[in-house]
Amino acid sequence: MLGVRHVVWAVLPAFAVAGAAAAEGLPENPLIGQGIALYEDMEYEASVDALQRALVRAENLPEQKILIFKYLALDYLVLGRAEDARQAFRQLLAIQPEFELDATFSPAHRGLLEGVREQWEVEGRPGWVPIEARLPAVTFEHALPASAERGSGLDLRVRAVDPAGRAERLVLAYRPGGSTEFTRLELRPQPGGLAGATIPGDAVEPPVIEYYFEAIDGAGRLAGRMGDAGVPLRVPVPGEEEGILSKWWFWTAIGVAVAASVAIPVAIVMTGDDGGSGDPATVTFVLCEPGAPCPP
Repeated sequence: MLGVRHVVWAVLPAFAVAGAAAAEGLPENPLIGQGIALYEDMEYEASVDALQRALVRAENLPEQKILIFKYLALDYLVLGRAEDARQAFRQLLAIQPEFELDATFSPAHRGLLEGVREQWEVEGRPGWVPIEARLPAVTFEHALPASAERGSGLDLRVRAVDPAGRAERLVLAYRPGGSTEFTRLELRPQPGGLAGATIPGDAVEPPVIEYYFEAIDGAGRLAGRMGDAGVPLRVPVPGEEEGILSKWWFWTAIGVAVAASVAIPVAIVMTGDDGGSGDPATVTFVLCEPGAPCPP
């Protein structure tokens, strides 16, 4: 096994390169620089502590995570924690499978990394996320209609926000409320960078129409969506007007009247037409004497 001073000498050139890379446009995470500086000062336990705290920062970019895992592995090797070093290298490879230690590192260190890589490849690269899957997801800008008219086609417009240029196709999936199957339509380009499609009128039925949007990349993979089959966007579809007995305010009024006259019969007198004529209906509540007949 190499002595500590030999190990430190071997990695110092790499530290200089890593420090320069960390300073170029990455989110601020001073714990990374602190951990590397502690490693350089041969404060390996303190370096491990700083790097582990640096690792939990959610805003770390892949380049920063590579630095963290690299120096954690080197710390562990100096401390004689070979298994921890292997795990750090595995996590590094899951971000950058082609990662190499250059010739300034000892053959023992480079050999350990290669052994870890071979085993990781045999196991099917666990934890690795393909580069295309790390690209920003496609998002959508869409104004949800307040309601839809029964039996009429529902025109929908959406704008795809696709900074990485991932979307090859945009899809609308829809179903009438109560149905279990979604029908899929390709969205068509519209003026102003929009895309659109029309849900046919025969699918627009009370009480609701449900739908969601998907972006599909060139390999047929999902690149982003708005809503999904489990939690779709919903637009109410009003049905035909019913008689007075279906009105919410009618039953609320009944409840108030009954609550105010417990054990007292209530007579309901309706005049006017609440159906087809459009004339307002009049409802009169008459509290009857117990034991006495109510008026007709």
